[in-house]
Amino acid sequence: MALTDALICSSHTVSGVMPGGPVPARHGFSERVRACADAGYTGMCLHFRDYRALRQEGHQDVDLRSVLQRHGMSDISLEFLVDWFLEGSAAAVAQADEATAFAAARAFGAQSLNVGSDFQGRGIPRHVLKSRFKALCARAAAQSLTIALEIVPWSDVRDVETALDVIDGCDNAGLVIDSWHVFRGHIPLGDVTAIPASRIVSIQINDAAATIEGPLQEDTLRRLPCGEGSFDLAAFLDALDAAGASVAPSVEIISPVQAALPLGDAVRRSFAGARRLLDEHLRKAAVR
Repeated sequence: MALTDALICSSHTVSGVMPGGPVPARHGFSERVRACADAGYTGMCLHFRDYRALRQEGHQDVDLRSVLQRHGMSDISLEFLVDWFLEGSAAAVAQADEATAFAAARAFGAQSLNVGSDFQGRGIPRHVLKSRFKALCARAAAQSLTIALEIVPWSDVRDVETALDVIDGCDNAGLVIDSWHVFRGHIPLGDVTAIPASRIVSIQINDAAATIEGPLQEDTLRRLPCGEGSFDLAAFLDALDAAGASVAPSVEIISPVQAALPLGDAVRRSFAGARRLLDEHLRKAAVR
């Protein structure tokens, strides 16, 4: 048994807004942290856009970290950096976001930063992507930060083999293994089991309907709480356990239904199914 008996709450699960909107969250930071702690979460995956907005509102780093510590949030990570592989004038936004993400990591005490590869089909050669990923990891190492690359089916890192190749040679790099991307991307669970344990930095759990609605880029915005959809999440956790993963799963539910809920309801809805899933997994693992 390797998975820890703890759960992390992802930023989108309790932001109260859909990704890509004009504001990173409609619920206050302290309120979100307190609600997550009250539900039973012991960590949070926070978004650097949220940190930027909080700083613009006048919040100080020491106060933000104090809120997390006061509520026992000990497992902190960050998301979600994109376009880090661009160069020249096209890289200006990504470079500013990276600087914000690093500042947020220092403020929150985050241990890792989730990143995505090319979602736009720009045709970046693999060797170029690898070189720029290595440079990103070098910059993150100076911040004592691990970079976690997410496997996404419509990106140029859509399977385990490619993901492991991109991060090869980077000591402070690993992968984000998201149940939605695994099942919607038709990644064999045997491939998940074969990932070296040290390379599994983040696990994200969620569920979805049996029928895909529209392109995957749209369907991913209609996720469900664990146990309310079609995914074999028990087998997913078994595969991660077999790989030796030793991180706490992060509950990431992105959907208009979730975003529209009052904060307390959103937190409880996300936690309940995930807690049942993890408890059942740990119970079975204990008697094997």
